[in-house]
Amino acid sequence: MQGTMVSDGSQLQLPSVDFRGLSLSSPGGGRWDAAREQAMSALKSFGCFEAIYDAVSEGAKDQLFRSVLPELFKLPTEIKSRNEVVGLPYHGYIALLPNLAYDSLRIEDSPSLHSVQQFTSLMWPDGNPTFSNAVWTAATQVQELELMVVRMILQSMNVENHYDSLAESLTHGVRLSEYGIPLDQETKLALNAHVDSNMLTIVCQYQVDGLEVQTRDGEWIQAVSQPNSFSVMLGESFRAWSNGRLHAPLHRVRVTGQQTRYSLIFSCRPKDEILFQAPKELTDEDHPLRFRPYKYPEYVRFRFSAEGAAKHEDTLQAYVGVEGQLDA
Repeated sequence: MQGTMVSDGSQLQLPSVDFRGLSLSSPGGGRWDAAREQAMSALKSFGCFEAIYDAVSEGAKDQLFRSVLPELFKLPTEIKSRNEVVGLPYHGYIALLPNLAYDSLRIEDSPSLHSVQQFTSLMWPDGNPTFSNAVWTAATQVQELELMVVRMILQSMNVENHYDSLAESLTHGVRLSEYGIPLDQETKLALNAHVDSNMLTIVCQYQVDGLEVQTRDGEWIQAVSQPNSFSVMLGESFRAWSNGRLHAPLHRVRVTGQQTRYSLIFSCRPKDEILFQAPKELTDEDHPLRFRPYKYPEYVRFRFSAEGAAKHEDTLQAYVGVEGQLDA
């Protein structure tokens, strides 16, 4: 794991963890164990780290960011708005956010070629195999990284016996986003600070950086992309599943230059029908139950409701938090 300070010592930098050569089929051994320790140290400190992971080649990234994503976002708004997810606010097409030049679409179950092709047919009724194959290939490759991180976390908390059931309870998706030149040139904000409601987010940014993560003491760290790097970040669902042991960090996007920024945001979340809860092994006298069981869609609807968004800084705590209990 690389150090957390840049060379002049004046600015924090997210730790990086090398996942090259690791595989879900061999979840152990010296290199795996070292990467797990580094990843968990970073997650405990920051809720985020940079994963060095070369399954998505530089050529594939170049095609996605120079051709595939720009072609998608050139489509008319009335076509992009077909990307609708009923009952899950902000889980489909997002545009026209106040004071932000932000445009974004999401493909649910993106490791399924059929799901990606269904999305593609909404955008291009005559088909676009270049788009669907590029996005699906990347989604399947990053799913491996997602699940390696999940497995490492469970190993570190001594609950690896829950890995199979937890992995089965998750659905994977990818959000494709375009950030124009910020409308507010004073703040340079391209996306406001927020915490993700999902389990795990993996951000792929290429050539134009912008992701920033807030430390526990309120300092902002820029996620500087390296060759073959992905930003891995915890979400609120993992905070709940870990009974408050894990921290979901506040993050935002700032674009300081004059170039359009694109990103691929891979994530996993609990399936709609799952009653999501911490395993019993993570609750004891020293760690009483922190969050009640909940269903992800119901929480998302509360989070983006007038009550959830306007009245509560910590919407997860407000919705399912056990009164009087604090994160571990």
